[in-house]
Amino acid sequence: MNHEIKIGGVTEHFNLPWTLAVERNKFAESGVDLKWEFFPGGTGVMTEALRTGQLDLAILLTEGFISAASSGLQAKIVKEYITSPLGWGIFTGVHSAFYSIYNRRPKKYAISKLGSGSHLMAMIHAEQRGEKINAEDLVEVRSMDGAAASLSKNETQIFYWEKYTTQPWLTNNTLRMIGEFSAPWSGFLLVASDEALRHKAAAIQQVLETINEESKAFVASSESVSLLTERFHMSAQDAETWLHSTVWSADFSIRLSGLENAKNALLKIGKATAQLEVKKLCNSGMKLI
Repeated sequence: MNHEIKIGGVTEHFNLPWTLAVERNKFAESGVDLKWEFFPGGTGVMTEALRTGQLDLAILLTEGFISAASSGLQAKIVKEYITSPLGWGIFTGVHSAFYSIYNRRPKKYAISKLGSGSHLMAMIHAEQRGEKINAEDLVEVRSMDGAAASLSKNETQIFYWEKYTTQPWLTNNTLRMIGEFSAPWSGFLLVASDEALRHKAAAIQQVLETINEESKAFVASSESVSLLTERFHMSAQDAETWLHSTVWSADFSIRLSGLENAKNALLKIGKATAQLEVKKLCNSGMKLI
């Protein structure tokens, strides 16, 4: 068994249980050499890292993984990570003329990368509003910092990102939030490449068992709110609200209805294929409910 597991996740508060577990040697204690890497560019960058073998495991947005699987990514869901839907904020520059996403004036969308959540959710929400986003309306900005710079210069006017992560840019009057959006499926999945599952299945399972315990401990800890405020510059009120509204999965069950919802939304914007069977994207150890 190869005990080294390379894993990636976004630089957001959702992944604090992983950071704490690494700092406290929880994975090493279970016999796994976990190599954690932050990916500010998000899901689109990580699906490519899974594709090339740079990563064995990645914490991906549900819609981003299904879109990537439709495009040929050879990987499986090994665990639902965040069961609750992701709360997306819709942002513009503080001096922008936009005060509502429903304004039909022409606008350009900042996205971290094609295939990322900021890309797919913008398109899904536009389709629901009866609008269409064309390729020339999308501007890749790589990261949250890149988006803030682009929106401030009015190169782009709209950006979708997790609403609590963006709070510092609201506080310093760089951005304004003009709306919110969430979709009826789980926020994040743990996805392993087929190659890693062939050669590192036992080590991956140990990682999953460990993070189940660490996530439960994080939710129960009296220190979690102070750690969130310290490391992610959240207010205590925001940290507490977010902590109580976020649900970490502590088992290996996954709702097929949520995966189907995501697939159907992606179908409407041409980012999934009708032939894709979402249950076949789940590893054999998953319990389908």
